[in-house]
Amino acid sequence: MVRKEILERRDEVAKTPILERIEGIKESLQAAGHEAQKIRHLPAWASKLMADQGLYRFALPLELGGENLCAREQIEVVEAASAIDGSVGWCTQISSEINALVIRRMGQPLIERIFNDWDVLVCSGHGPANGPNPGRKARREGDGWRINYQGSFASGCHNATWNYLMGPMTVDEATGKPAQASFMFPRGEFDIIDTWDTAGMRGSGSHDVRMEDRFVPPEHLLPFRSLAPSETFANPTYRNPTHAIYNKAAVALGVCRGAIDTFIELAQQKTPWGLSSMLKDQGLIHYRIGEAQATLLAARTFVLDTQDRLEAHLGPLPSEGGRLLPEWSHYWPAVLACAHAAQSCRSVVDTINNTAGTTGSRMDSPLERQLRDAHQAATHALISYRNYEDLGRTFLGHPPDDRFMELTRA
Repeated sequence: MVRKEILERRDEVAKTPILERIEGIKESLQAAGHEAQKIRHLPAWASKLMADQGLYRFALPLELGGENLCAREQIEVVEAASAIDGSVGWCTQISSEINALVIRRMGQPLIERIFNDWDVLVCSGHGPANGPNPGRKARREGDGWRINYQGSFASGCHNATWNYLMGPMTVDEATGKPAQASFMFPRGEFDIIDTWDTAGMRGSGSHDVRMEDRFVPPEHLLPFRSLAPSETFANPTYRNPTHAIYNKAAVALGVCRGAIDTFIELAQQKTPWGLSSMLKDQGLIHYRIGEAQATLLAARTFVLDTQDRLEAHLGPLPSEGGRLLPEWSHYWPAVLACAHAAQSCRSVVDTINNTAGTTGSRMDSPLERQLRDAHQAATHALISYRNYEDLGRTFLGHPPDDRFMELTRA
């Protein structure tokens, strides 16, 4: 349990439905997205505003000062933020997601230390390091561990209060195998290495984080299988192995929605060079926007429906008759839906941008950024086109990869 003040603040914030909160700060989030493009991470003032509105806590359980949203509701929140700006949406999903993931097997004392801070934001860099780095070494030292590690894709790290490192990503110097623990580093115990210089999701701040010769005391340790399904918190989201997957799909859906809305606004104003009629009066434009809407809504429905079915299938805690893990027949459609959403949305935004003509390539056009963000979202390993192949193998009788049944990265 967290401090009474945290719960009271949550109750006050939650008086306004979360989608209304996002709409209420829309202009600020747009400004944050513009600034983030320049500095390549979310500005501190914007992160604080988002934390103030509960955008990093909504996936936490009620007893930890969260709003205990199910997968469908989380997707709707991330989608709404991403429709405003892709990088803002990415930071919303990754921070709310990792905050909720790390509690699955975390002990109460550490939970209280971390989540008694309303502005809590846990980042996590687990990708391959960019450039020279201290490796992935872990060494047992008394009851704790000495870590030398650098990992990439630590979205939101500039505003993070903690960094999470999963044990399977390390190498125990004594055994040559992964360290049999996972690790939490408070702010000041991890360094940000400036490596995120991308086009898409440019403002997400997904730089490297480095922990060089850092000692992790026993009170900051998590189990090796730190993201294993929770047997403590009742919401099936904490047993849902696609938590980190549906969030990425939600970003793609939101960016796509934003691009369609941007194009509809443009069509009311633009007469293409050499033509006599506005975009809004052209039959081809009617066809393309109709097709785009249908593709987006079909992809969105596929994601939401499979997540509803998966979490209903998991049900209450195992101690109350529910399931700790889903059966494969309920799991694979949810993974497939998320990959399909990302790839379909990338295609829709491509078409929308092309239909807009030269306007879509101008740096001051939202369509230009939405194109970059849609492509970047669709490259994430958890929702990339490669998932079609990995799942397709199972339809032909091959066994599913072990990675599908348990989260192995955020």
